[in-house]
Amino acid sequence: MKRTTIKWRIFKYNLILIFMLIALATVIFNVAIRFYMQKDILGQLGKIAARTEDTALRQGPDFFPRTGKMPPPPPAEQNSNDLYRGYFMLDRSLREPLSVLNADYILLDKDKNRINPFPEGFFSREHPLPEGFFVPSGELLDQITDEIKKSKNFGNEEYLNFRLSGTEYIAYIKPVSQKNSFDLGWIIIYSSLQKVNQLQMGINLILFAILIFSALIIMIFSSILSKKISAPFSYLSHHIRAIAERNFGTKIYMPVDDELREFVNSINVMSEKLETHDKAQKTFLQNASHEFRTPLMSIQSYAEGIKYDVVDSNTAVDVIISESKRMTHLVEDLLYLSRLDAIEESYRFGNLDFNELVKSCIERMNGIAIKNNIGIKFNGPDKMTEVYADEEKLSRAITNIISNCIRYADSFVEVSLKIEEKNTVRLAISDDGPGFDADELPHIFERFYKGKKGNFGLGLAISRNVIEKHNGIIVAENSASGATFIIELPAI
Repeated sequence: MKRTTIKWRIFKYNLILIFMLIALATVIFNVAIRFYMQKDILGQLGKIAARTEDTALRQGPDFFPRTGKMPPPPPAEQNSNDLYRGYFMLDRSLREPLSVLNADYILLDKDKNRINPFPEGFFSREHPLPEGFFVPSGELLDQITDEIKKSKNFGNEEYLNFRLSGTEYIAYIKPVSQKNSFDLGWIIIYSSLQKVNQLQMGINLILFAILIFSALIIMIFSSILSKKISAPFSYLSHHIRAIAERNFGTKIYMPVDDELREFVNSINVMSEKLETHDKAQKTFLQNASHEFRTPLMSIQSYAEGIKYDVVDSNTAVDVIISESKRMTHLVEDLLYLSRLDAIEESYRFGNLDFNELVKSCIERMNGIAIKNNIGIKFNGPDKMTEVYADEEKLSRAITNIISNCIRYADSFVEVSLKIEEKNTVRLAISDDGPGFDADELPHIFERFYKGKKGNFGLGLAISRNVIEKHNGIIVAENSASGATFIIELPAI
């Protein structure tokens, strides 16, 4: 799997998320289980302490020594039985409420000295240690007792955590000196947390195994998901590569999610527009070559006629000059249109009186109109109408439209200017000619599309390009009297 693909990125982020969730789940679980176990342990120690206290206070006068300063003498047979019975009852009170603890007790007298109920040499062949009865070593008991005595709140009930020889312990200190008349001062219930830690470790191992298994499943599904997500992009890449090879006709038909549907539709629209542009470019080249071929053939023919004295020189020269001017005008229009299409073509925008601009365009075309017996009427507001435009280019666009109307008009051309709502200037240029044919209207503004009396088919294309660069709109339609061009521009 390449590291630069979407599939890898999805897989990588899912993998990071999985490990983050594993770590977070492990931490939260351990904190929660530790809190729960500690709460449960404290509850168990409380129950043990209560039961031990009850047993010790009820049986204490029978088997506790009156003082912890001197070890008691070896007991008689009856005293030994009573001592066994009392300590078995204490041991039973420790074991009954336990779940995960291995609790034991320490008894302190009122002087904080440990009470040792079984002096050295107490257990022998005659008095063996009963099965299941555990007596901690004196060294361990001394260490635990010393650690507990360090507590500042020794006079109150208290839970205490401490560590000895790498083992963690928890103890519950319960003062009972006020509840008895004999020498018992404190009952200390303590337990090693080794089993708790082992239990927690086992739970962590099980949790880790579950999380690893879940991670593997998620990784498999993540890989499948990433493949499904990247598959449409691979198909789209193949289609776009085909478009780059100028295969514009193929559309994308594939089931995609809503997020990609608009993207696919945009590619299809782009393909259609590229196909239309490609066809228009081919048509443009064909028309341009045709427009150039005709005057060139005329010039060549008359030039050969002059060379071989088969045509009148004056007539041939007039035709050559006329066709040369026609070619010059065509080349200028082509260059002008190509500059308008180019991004680097500069527009010199400024505030213009659109009313005066239209009037100057009419005056410029008035001589041609009179020559063709056409009158130009102007209807406009008396006040100044300002627009933000390039004077030279906008003048050329309007002049081209007026020239087109003069070419097809029977007797007059009417130019109307008014201000619409929302600060829009509306310029309507119409003639009383035959109007547009129904099949002509969609192609009026295309390059090299000529009507019956057209010259090159570039004038209206130039006008549309200029108007659109001024954030305006230009449309052509048939009116009751003839053809009408409507231009709308934003006013200041």
